[in-house]
Amino acid sequence: MKYRFLLRPAWLAAITALAVLTVAFVGLGMWQWSRAHRTHKLSPKAAAAYVTPAPLATLLSDGAPATDDALGHAVSVSGVFDGGHQLLVPDRQFPDGRIGYIVIAPLKLADGSVVVISRGWTAQQITPPAVPGGQVTVTGWLSGAEPADGAPPAAAAAAAKDPAHLIASVDVASLVNIWPYSDVDQAYINALTVTPAGPGSAELTVLPAPAPPHTSSWYILNVGYTLQWWLFGVVGLWWFVTYVRRLANLTDPEDEDDEDADEDAADRDEADQDEGDGEEAEDLTQPQPAPAAPAP
Repeated sequence: MKYRFLLRPAWLAAITALAVLTVAFVGLGMWQWSRAHRTHKLSPKAAAAYVTPAPLATLLSDGAPATDDALGHAVSVSGVFDGGHQLLVPDRQFPDGRIGYIVIAPLKLADGSVVVISRGWTAQQITPPAVPGGQVTVTGWLSGAEPADGAPPAAAAAAAKDPAHLIASVDVASLVNIWPYSDVDQAYINALTVTPAGPGSAELTVLPAPAPPHTSSWYILNVGYTLQWWLFGVVGLWWFVTYVRRLANLTDPEDEDDEDADEDAADRDEADQDEGDGEEAEDLTQPQPAPAAPAP
């Protein structure tokens, strides 16, 4: 009841204005935040270097996982395919939205290590086509090895039903247990070309390489403006709530009734005290009757 004054037209107008200002402060802060983080296209020189195949050894350091800068980069590697251990990875989406499979195969390098090659995409679950024989050079783009627990549920379910031919994800830890190789790189290559190409390559569709990434940067000045606008909104709401609560406590009818009751009680106590003091004074000042004179 003590906040009933907020229903007056003047207070309703003030509340509306405060709401509009708060929304405006939040919106201005969001706009400054969008300005704070900006993306930049690669320079023509950097974009050309990104799509120029680099030796795999320059993108992977001592078998460590590929860095963010290396993922998607064009790469080339030479080795010998092991066609007897090819697997299908289900539930893979082609850029046009179709769902199918990618075919992976181990490529044995001259140093004894193995790199996983994604030979291409197919819409149906097929028997992987034969690999090219002998030494080949694979040119493609680099992808990071995938965790086993990150596979889609549909892929995990399909792989569980047919583990001899399917694997839920390109998980190197799982492949080490399946393939007879212990030294497998923590990345895989999506092949674009294989030289010389085998006769079965025509049965698979090449996965196109991603566009070169953009660089990004943060502008501290815009971040400061963002915090400033949002702080204005918080301070405005805090001030309004504090001011309203103060007014409500000053004009609380119940508090006024309590004060009036206390004043009435004090007046009654004072009146009773005055009456008592008067009676006491009267008792003290009342003259005593004179003693009677003796008879003659």
